[in-house]
Amino acid sequence: MSGPTSSGPSTAAPGASGRVRRDHTAGTRTAGITFLVGLFIFTLSLCMAYWLVDIWPTSEAVGKIVVWNGFTESIALQITMICGAIGAFVHVATSFASFAGNRSLRASWAWWFVLRPVVGAAMALIFYFILRSGLLLDGPLGEAISPFGVAAASALVGLFSKHLVDKIRTVSEAAFNTNQDSERHDKL
Repeated sequence: MSGPTSSGPSTAAPGASGRVRRDHTAGTRTAGITFLVGLFIFTLSLCMAYWLVDIWPTSEAVGKIVVWNGFTESIALQITMICGAIGAFVHVATSFASFAGNRSLRASWAWWFVLRPVVGAAMALIFYFILRSGLLLDGPLGEAISPFGVAAASALVGLFSKHLVDKIRTVSEAAFNTNQDSERHDKL
């Protein structure tokens, strides 16, 4: 359907009869990109879920204490990155569903959808390093950390990674205002 209420770019050209001829190549290309991004998002969700279940440590109760078998620092870092990506994935999937459902998805946003889980994983990893000092404890005096605490904190950081980066930028600009960005011609 085309007309003034249609979304997306319209590439119309008058034909020999003076009537407007619509080029449907743009719509097909947008549908193809929408399908590819949707397929990527779906595949990513399956891969992240499989990877998280595969590396999740086993536990056993020793008295009143839960002991996590095989929960090494390497596993904690992997859980952090996976759950950060999963949190960002929730943002990506809901945004994709909204934009695709409203037929307002633009091809220029494809990289945003692809890279947002990577940003979520990186932000969760940074947050994990900051909190590793003892806020995610599962035992006395930091003897053990809880994989559930790591996963929950990481998923929240990933989910709100865009907001966290924006807030950190705002605080940084207020605290370290140098006005040098206004002098740059190619600032971001």
